[in-house]
This record gives sequence, C-alpha cells and structure tokens, in this order.
Amino acid sequence: MLVYVATWPRCGNALTRNLLLLNFRILTANGYPSDAPKSKRLKPEYFGDFVRYYQVGYPPYIGLKNNALQRLKDNPQLRRDCAALSEIFFVKTHELPPEDPIEGEAYICMTRHPVRAVASFRKLRTSYDLSSILAGSYAGGRYDDWHEAWDACDMPNVTVRYEDVVGDPGVLIRPVSTLIDRPVPDFIRKMPLAVSKEMNPERNPGLFLNGWRKVLSEEEAAKVWAELGETASRYGYDDLLSGSPEREAEARSEIRTG
Repeated sequence: MLVYVATWPRCGNALTRNLLLLNFRILTANGYPSDAPKSKRLKPEYFGDFVRYYQVGYPPYIGLKNNALQRLKDNPQLRRDCAALSEIFFVKTHELPPEDPIEGEAYICMTRHPVRAVASFRKLRTSYDLSSILAGSYAGGRYDDWHEAWDACDMPNVTVRYEDVVGDPGVLIRPVSTLIDRPVPDFIRKMPLAVSKEMNPERNPGLFLNGWRKVLSEEEAAKVWAELGETASRYGYDDLLSGSPEREAEARSEIRTG
C-alpha cells in the first residue's frame, strides 16, 4: 500500500510522521532529496529504491529511499508495485495529488488554520514575503488550490486538523489504523510540541496556537483570512480575529475520513 502523507507546507507533516513512527513503527520516506542520515538505531540497509529497517523488539520492514516522489514518477512500475504490496509505504509530500490514482494508493492529510500555517512558514522561510506565501510560491501552490485538489482526489484517505491532533493524537491514529489495516495501539503515543521543538528548534519553533501573533500583524492575519478563509471554513475554521473557539471545537466531528 502506498500512502501519501500530504500537507500544505507548515501544516504538520513532521507531527504526522512522528506519530506514525511512534505508533505504527513505520518511518515515512522523504518525498524530496535529503542528505540527512537515517537513525542508526533503525539499522538501515539500502538496496535498489528501498531501505530495510531493523528495530530492536520489532519486526524488520521496508520503505522507500529519499526523493521518493521522483523515484515513483520516473518508475511507474515501482509505484504500482508499492501500491500492490501488503507492506505500508508512507511518503511525505507537499505536492498536488497524482492525476491518475491507482488501486492501493491512499493519503493522510493534516490541515491547519491558514493564519497559523502562513505564520509558521514566514518564520521558517524569512526570504518569502506575505504575498509570495499567499500566491503559493513554494511547494504545493496556493493553500486553497492545494486543499481543493486533495479533497477532490478519488483515494481512500484520512483528513484531520493539526489543532485537534495536538490535543489528542488518537484523532489521527485511530482512523489511520483502519486505513492501513493495522491494530490501534494499546497505548497511543504522543509527540509533545515542546519535545518536537527541542529536537529541531529551527523547523519546529513552538508557536503553538497563538504564536502567530508574534509573526503576523492583525492586518496581515486579516489579509490571509480574506484570501483563504473560504477554503479553511470548510474544515471548521473561523477568523482568528473574530471567530468562535466553540465552533472550532464542534468541527472535530465534521472532518471527513473515507
């Protein structure tokens, strides 16, 4: 099974991948080129387009090498094989979905309030101004176009909100267990934001829910909502400058899984 771990940039891809590893013991392949070494405790063994991992106390498993999106694009047979195998191949992506989904493909989407996502992006990518972020000048294109494309993609999926998963990782883990046909762990492990920040303070600055105010002015936040609020409201989000926190809490039951 080939599962795309899909987020618009700064919408919780690292959180999703960490929770998948903690709870299912499966490492997500980086869809993009990366020289970052694999953890020695996973004892990676490389062959072809794959990596075999050995973990103490757990059965070995295989995953794709880094730059997995290009590997799948260049080798359609590799994509078909991964989709058809009983193993689970998680692949990180910020891109639009494949135009021709095949049997055995699925996706996990984590979304985030656009004001929080844009603030996090701006803090990490300081060379991008607000207009270029809203225009989708980085991977994935515009926030609204990206979400609409994945929503319209005909693949089995789990779609969750960053804000909900931070409070309860079971919001992600329970439906994913059904998606990939794996048992729900007896104890669902968390990835506290403070720990995530300590592990990688540059990429995980720890803005939490209201940290956007340290990065964006109210005028800028209003501009983000004016551009992207129509799409975000479909996930139960409100304007942070005038919205209702109760409405966001109610939306937990409205996010689609399928």
